[in-house]
Amino acid sequence: MANGNGSTCGPGTPQPVGHYAGKTVIAIGAHPDDLELGIGGTLARMARAGAKVVGMIASVPSKFEQRKAEARDAAGIVGMSELRFLSPDRPSRVEDLKGYELAQWVESVIEEVKPAAMLSHGRSDFHRDHLIVHNACLEASRVAFFDFFTYFPTMCRPVAVDFHPRVYVDISETIQTKMDAIGAYPSQFQSRDLDTDFCRAQAREHGRRVGVQYAEALQVVRMKLC
Repeated sequence: MANGNGSTCGPGTPQPVGHYAGKTVIAIGAHPDDLELGIGGTLARMARAGAKVVGMIASVPSKFEQRKAEARDAAGIVGMSELRFLSPDRPSRVEDLKGYELAQWVESVIEEVKPAAMLSHGRSDFHRDHLIVHNACLEASRVAFFDFFTYFPTMCRPVAVDFHPRVYVDISETIQTKMDAIGAYPSQFQSRDLDTDFCRAQAREHGRRVGVQYAEALQVVRMKLC
């Protein structure tokens, strides 16, 4: 992991990704593919380091069975131990959920798995449904103490965003895993003629900021330093 000052991990340097070995990390996305786009490389690194990664998807608004199957395939590629859906039996939109329903779901998972860290959408995301998920996670975070990060807004084309990363995760060794996981969603990319190479280019740009080949960018809501 690297920080905004450009320092990178080296021998003898504490590595927060490895800090979660043997612990549970939960990652929440509004839809299938959000986790892979935003933090696919980070989650793959955590899983390889020995963390139990639990993916959580708040809604599947269309192509229900296909997108659920794609999400499970992508979760397997990343190395998630488990994938949960808020509404596993029916299509739904985040905007149609009652505010407390989403927060209670996140709270229930927190209380069950007792995570060491949570990653979710951030407050500067430009998708309204992503902001709803962020606010629900923020509300749910009060029920326990754990590290809490938000990830760079997910996109497939360059869009100006007010996101100021404070932590960068070196994903040079997991960039191909991230791209393979994104490729597990033909309903969202190939069928819509979206160029996923932008995702690789974005990771390369994040990497340049901290002197590594590829990186993913995070903001810190809270983190305990030992």
